[in-house]
Amino acid sequence: MSLFPAMRRGFERWGVGRWLAAALLAAPMAHAMEEQRNVYAAGADVRIEAPVEGDLYAAAGRLGVAFPVRGDAVVAGGSIDLTGSIGEDLRAVGGFISLGGKIGGEALLAGGSIAFGPEAVVLGRTWIAGGDIAIAGTLEGGLKVYGRNILILGYIDGPVELHGEKIEIVASARIRGDVTYSSRHEIRVDPRARITGSVTRAEDAFEFPRPKLHLPGFPVIRPLLLLGLLATGALLLSIFPRFTAHALAMLGTSPLKSMGLGTAIFFSLPPVILLLMLTIIGIPIALLLAAVYAAALLVGYLVTAFFIGDRLLRALRPGREASFAWRVLSLLFALILLWLAYAVPYVGPLIVLVALFAGLGAMVLQAFSRYAGKA
Repeated sequence: MSLFPAMRRGFERWGVGRWLAAALLAAPMAHAMEEQRNVYAAGADVRIEAPVEGDLYAAAGRLGVAFPVRGDAVVAGGSIDLTGSIGEDLRAVGGFISLGGKIGGEALLAGGSIAFGPEAVVLGRTWIAGGDIAIAGTLEGGLKVYGRNILILGYIDGPVELHGEKIEIVASARIRGDVTYSSRHEIRVDPRARITGSVTRAEDAFEFPRPKLHLPGFPVIRPLLLLGLLATGALLLSIFPRFTAHALAMLGTSPLKSMGLGTAIFFSLPPVILLLMLTIIGIPIALLLAAVYAAALLVGYLVTAFFIGDRLLRALRPGREASFAWRVLSLLFALILLWLAYAVPYVGPLIVLVALFAGLGAMVLQAFSRYAGKA
């Protein structure tokens, strides 16, 4: 008896993908535990709904903190909403960060979009790195920002350093101290804004970093990567044909649900892995979860590529049964289409991300659908 058929039957009897989906969803399930007075929380959707007497360590796809934290707060997530006060320092990393409470110490934030509401107050120094940054609160310890678009609307006491592509200080801004900025464009300062110090432009023009793929021998590596994906897809199809077919059907019948679940898993797992690494004792679990996460991303991407290839086959060969060779060939064309889509300016990476989210979610939905006896 050959190895692959035996593996296929064994895995399919057990429920291929079930262990993978369980590993992916076990970590995002919201949980919190208190060790002395510190609180550790992780999940797809975490809400801190009681005061924290010590420090807060949290990682989630969506994180909300509406109650006071007496100590430090170290948080990470896809979307972070902080309206409660932080007694000491704040460290936050996320896709979207909204701050509306009082920070008793320093604030260090990094994210795609960062917004300080009018009620936000930081007593210590503030460091920010991100894409789009808007500050409408009160910063009493000075400010240093690296970003693409920077908008100052509130009160800042202390020296201000702004490094960005587009920088604007609006009429409501009140700055007590000097402003130093670095940008390719001239800063825009509303005449009604009040700045007690000077506004100085640094000699070096700041340019927002954009990801560029420059690999040694990249023209050679590109087809090798494509062939690697194709070989992995062919292996997936040969070992788990039924699971692959059912995942494609799930993506076709529940595209929005698949995309939503895939997005939640994509953003919630890395913070959970980081949080486990920080605990030291959780490093082995973090490494295992990271490996499962990487495998899930690969399979999710291939599920979407199979889905695109399947639609191409149906259009070109309507009513005909697709053989293994035809499905692999259609996968190759789908991978090439996704690769070409990635090269489209601005929207290309977004298209690939959407494809990844949809396939990842469909894979997990199908795994648990099999487990519940619905497929």
